[in-house]
Amino acid sequence: MKAKIKAIIFDMDGVLVDAKEWHYESLNSALSHFGFSPISRKDHLEVYDGLPTKEKLKIHPHTMNLDEEFLGNINKLKQEFLAKIVENKCTPSLLHHRTLQELKKEGYKLAVCSNAIRPSVELLLSKTNLLPYIDFFLSNQDVVYPKPHPEIYLKAIKKLGVRSEAVLICEDNIKGITAAKESGSNVLEIGTIYDVTYENIKHTVLKIEKGEAAQVSKAPVRTAKLSEMIGGWFVGNFSPSILTSEIFEVAVKTYKAGDYEGWHVHRVSSEITVILEGQAEMDGKILGDGDIILLEPGYGTSFRALTDLKTVVVKTPSIANDKYFERDKDTNLSRYKNINF
Repeated sequence: MKAKIKAIIFDMDGVLVDAKEWHYESLNSALSHFGFSPISRKDHLEVYDGLPTKEKLKIHPHTMNLDEEFLGNINKLKQEFLAKIVENKCTPSLLHHRTLQELKKEGYKLAVCSNAIRPSVELLLSKTNLLPYIDFFLSNQDVVYPKPHPEIYLKAIKKLGVRSEAVLICEDNIKGITAAKESGSNVLEIGTIYDVTYENIKHTVLKIEKGEAAQVSKAPVRTAKLSEMIGGWFVGNFSPSILTSEIFEVAVKTYKAGDYEGWHVHRVSSEITVILEGQAEMDGKILGDGDIILLEPGYGTSFRALTDLKTVVVKTPSIANDKYFERDKDTNLSRYKNINF
């Protein structure tokens, strides 16, 4: 497809704001409040991700037969939980400010199309200070059929006053990509919010205008520095990361001889540690180069670096605040015990 790109449309969650986990947590909190089973991470990723909350409730086995008023109450509570999370965690991104600012300077029309409700979209754009760069935004309340139906993108394209082949849409999940593709637009598939850079978008625009890009293009190979990551963690459901994943997280950890970490345990995640270089003591055992340790949920250990040490750590799934130290044993962790190797 060879065309002059005049407008760029962004999805919200997973593209401009890393809010997927916030939506997941707030909906499960609302379900639990009403006594319903939460959505598992597996089902979330395979079935629910990218759908509006009202559509999720219509297919959830415990809520699908409830009347509209009850579903509305669950949805309302979910939005209240979400608003609290956004107020506490959502902050501006210099990367996205620069991206949208540069695109705006060059004369591109910019819009946002989200499967979230209007107040959520406006709140997120306000908290990130991106509203001044956006010509307009559309939510699931502005259409009859949400993504994966292309209605929201077709409506935005009409409002932008351009042809679909003159539009580049930035999307991150299969439902959104399907909607964008069926609108007839060009699509840039986003892996993480860190792919939404001025350079990546301009690179894709130039390829489209030269006739060198397919309708759906992936963001160019991304790079990052381990030194820019927090605590060595570079994959997982957190920021910064080279890849956002709810399924697992990965870190390269380095320690000085004598570094010590007290007894700790994970309630949900399993943790695998590979010792690349050096020696460590865990649960009274001396471990060295090439040893692999598995800590399953509910089994704890302490850790001491006997020499300078380098390890690779993998945890699954990637869940924030799932690490409990010995001081917590007197609360509700009495069933946990040390692992035997």
